[in-house]
Amino acid sequence: MTVNIEIHGTVDPQFSACLDAFRGNFREGGELGAACAVYRDGELVVDLWGGSADSKSKAVWEPDTTVPVFSVTKGISALCILSQVSAGVIDLDRPLAHYWPEFAVHGKGDISVRRALAHQAGVPLLSGKITLEDLADTAAMAARLANEPPLFEPGSTHAYHAVTIGWITSELMRRVTGQTVGSWFRSTLAEPLDLNIQIGRGADARPAVAVVEVPAEYDTPELDPDLIPARAITLNGMFPASLSGLVAGLNDPAMQRVELAGANGVADARSLSRLYSKAIGGGGEAPLLSDGTLRDACEVVSAGTPLGQEFPGPTWGAGLMLPWAVQPMLGEGSFGHDGAGGSLAFAHAPSGVSFAYVRNRFGQPGVKDPLVYAVVDALAQTLGLSIPDY
Repeated sequence: MTVNIEIHGTVDPQFSACLDAFRGNFREGGELGAACAVYRDGELVVDLWGGSADSKSKAVWEPDTTVPVFSVTKGISALCILSQVSAGVIDLDRPLAHYWPEFAVHGKGDISVRRALAHQAGVPLLSGKITLEDLADTAAMAARLANEPPLFEPGSTHAYHAVTIGWITSELMRRVTGQTVGSWFRSTLAEPLDLNIQIGRGADARPAVAVVEVPAEYDTPELDPDLIPARAITLNGMFPASLSGLVAGLNDPAMQRVELAGANGVADARSLSRLYSKAIGGGGEAPLLSDGTLRDACEVVSAGTPLGQEFPGPTWGAGLMLPWAVQPMLGEGSFGHDGAGGSLAFAHAPSGVSFAYVRNRFGQPGVKDPLVYAVVDALAQTLGLSIPDY
């Protein structure tokens, strides 16, 4: 069925194929509301949005509409940490406990910052009950994580630290700067660069946030609460163990106000793409990361099948997702992070390009998203690139 949705924004004529693909996502692909942005060499060449921000209220998607981007937040937090590496404040190969001594208990003293950022710290879960009030105290949650016995020998394998990675990055940042990731990002990057991104929203923050919806055909039944991935994602059952339950939790304004530096950022596409453009020094401006830091952070640390899963997971460098089967991005030289439901933000350093796509209709889990990659493929063709299979 063809649906006519008015698409807003601007596109450099050279990148008109991206507009065609984005428009097609609404006409034939069933997109509800979405935005897409591309910077090249520091110039905004694609800036598109359209559709509905909330199907119940009928609110339209505006130029500054933000939306929960789930684990795209991990990439934002990783860039914050890597900025401190670039500045010589953090050494990726020092033990995390060098900066955070309390983390050393229960045999966790030797895990390096690099491996902790690559989901090898051994603490994908927190034991015990967790409440919203608990989550509001970021320092207390970090202290709980530091005291957690590891599920596996740190550094011996990897398991997705779906939420706990946020306390690792946030506390590490607090130990070296005095500010959590959310606070440091706001004062050092978001406000100076006018980025419409928040990790822990203020109670009076504007603009409104789009509501994410899960189509019935993509919702999952209750997950086995004893499985590591289910426990990691749901914080031992704080969130209902289904896609719709998780999404409802992160749609909740009260949940958006706490700082989960690995999971609950809200952002628009333009700001995400601008951040990744800054990471590679787009337009000749001072890059967020030095060339050496970026190259080092993009060396593979974790790959293959994570503990507790039966199928291969993402490939990670030092906190950054690298190209893999589900997220090839633009191939070698790409780095970034995806988020549940289809949000994606990355840079491709060789071409000087950064890309972001955000949406509020949850996409099919565990696959290369056909709508997002309709636009990425159009971008690749425009740049004369061939995206490899992984």
